[in-house]
Amino acid sequence: MKAVDWIIHMVIDSDGPGGIRNSHTHGMERYNHLDFQMVLPLSQEQTMQLLNTIGREVQSGKRFQPGQYSGEVFSCDFRLELHRETGRDVLRLIFPDPQMRFPEDSLCETPYKYQTVKAFEDDFSLFSAFGENGIM
Repeated sequence: MKAVDWIIHMVIDSDGPGGIRNSHTHGMERYNHLDFQMVLPLSQEQTMQLLNTIGREVQSGKRFQPGQYSGEVFSCDFRLELHRETGRDVLRLIFPDPQMRFPEDSLCETPYKYQTVKAFEDDFSLFSAFGENGIM
């Protein structure tokens, strides 16, 4: 298995609507790919696992596009949306809630229903950088 050669930033001082948080990668450009973003307020370990999993998919040659739905990477379906994050384009991972409802479903639960809102587009707040096994 190749080493993780990207970083994960988890913004720790700025929550968005519904408690969403800005976690994203830096380094996918070495694979000619957009970086990824997640906004669900998950634990550090869960966030790192999900972003590193999709990062490893890119590292092995897979390509992802905005609007793409997939059930092949994680144990549930997810989709990707093009968003802005601190002035750059990223692919935001959108996950269904525990009842498998995506944000456009009026019954989608908080914080899942807030995943598609425009947030963190120009937020240059302090952040923490985490690698695969902890703080870098």
